[in-house]
Amino acid sequence: MCNRLQCEDWSTTCQNYTTPLSWLTLSYGEAPALKARAISVCNKAASSCCEADHVEIVRNTQLQGRTEETVGLYNECKCDFWSSLCEDSRQIGACDYAAEYCCGDYRYFEGDATFIYLNSPQCYCDFYNYAENELGYSLKPRALNINEEFTNPCGPFKIHWSSTYSDERESLEAIYNATNGHNWTNNDGWRNETLGHCQWYGISCNADSLVTDIDLRDNNLAGRFPVYTRYVNSNGNPVLVNEWQQSKYGLANLYKLQTLNLAENKLTGMIEYRPLYNLRHLSYWNVAGNQLSGVLDAQVAPSLKYADFSNNGFTSMRRFVQYKVSSLQSLRFCDSSNNAIQQDAAEILENIPPNIEHFLASSNQIYGKLPASLDNLPKLRQLNISSNALSGDLPGFMESFATLQELDVSNQKNDVGFTGPISDNVWRSLSLQILNLADNRLTGTVPSLVGNLAVLEVFDVSNNFLDSSLPSELGMIGGGGEETLSYFCCSIS
Repeated sequence: MCNRLQCEDWSTTCQNYTTPLSWLTLSYGEAPALKARAISVCNKAASSCCEADHVEIVRNTQLQGRTEETVGLYNECKCDFWSSLCEDSRQIGACDYAAEYCCGDYRYFEGDATFIYLNSPQCYCDFYNYAENELGYSLKPRALNINEEFTNPCGPFKIHWSSTYSDERESLEAIYNATNGHNWTNNDGWRNETLGHCQWYGISCNADSLVTDIDLRDNNLAGRFPVYTRYVNSNGNPVLVNEWQQSKYGLANLYKLQTLNLAENKLTGMIEYRPLYNLRHLSYWNVAGNQLSGVLDAQVAPSLKYADFSNNGFTSMRRFVQYKVSSLQSLRFCDSSNNAIQQDAAEILENIPPNIEHFLASSNQIYGKLPASLDNLPKLRQLNISSNALSGDLPGFMESFATLQELDVSNQKNDVGFTGPISDNVWRSLSLQILNLADNRLTGTVPSLVGNLAVLEVFDVSNNFLDSSLPSELGMIGGGGEETLSYFCCSIS
């Protein structure tokens, strides 16, 4: 069990050891010893802040050499701890630990130093590339103390990204069984032995009869999210068997999947994201309007462009991570609104994808100040973080948002809200169509620059502490004044 006081003490010491500036004063001879000390200290921090590992090691001495098979290595808390340290301090040992705790199970054959990546090979591949390209370093499996470097997990012979017609049919049947398929609103063709699975309701396939699209929205799916099924022991922990990879069926086995729409159903529980990250072609993800909980991870797949997690019960949002370079670059739409996310905005938005176009996180419990990292999003068109508990000055980042069409930061709750004057940069966003700053604690005036907003359709600055006088330039909007706005609110004092 984690120890809060020890966690705070060791975390502070770890931070002191890994601050990037601390390396500048070191001589070449001092650096290795201090880096080793830093990793040791940070390991104590991770152990005191997180629950103990549930690691099962199976040794098989019947084969040539010794085989070590690891089960259940994944640890979400340690994943967040080490991956943050890996990216922020660029501590190479931290990246070693992060890869194992974030990516999970692998099998290691000591005889020829071979690794087989069982759970999330794409995750290991991303870490491997990040360490090599960004740090000039080859990863080592430190968590289990194996004195070898990881072999390259990106080669096709190491990653089992192939699927057969039979595998896909069994995976679809597993989804059907896991989500109460016999009670679906429409289950036409499902489990019909005379029909190919590409003819089942909601399923589309490519020319090789491999599944590319699943659309089962509003179809009464119920139960836990069907990532896959696998063998477990009496304690519920995963168990490796000789046919481990053939024994798991579900969404994670549909390697050609491009779109997934399971919105407006009755799916419950937490999502296990690691296996889904192997779906390299998945670009559309919609699980809105279910009863899902736990962590929301918008980097669920390497090629994801559209991610909708809205209207569920998620309580936190995993920060965007740099080592998942592909998904960080590809994501365009992310909706996490109407959940129960209680988290610092700086953590959520620290590494927001640079090509994001729509980011919605309204109606949560997000608190704190907006980070400066929002100042470089050249493609952003919609930013809606209304109905949260944000505070501080409204940042002057708008000047870089040349394409922004909607800004809604209204209705910040719990007696907080944005304060101070409205930055002049807001009034320079010539493409703005919706501007909602209502229900905050803003002061000052609405300046004459408001006349620049020629295409504005919705304008609301009500319930602030602004000067009640409005500039005559407001009549320039749309060329005709207030009557050209679809919504105009003038009660501002």
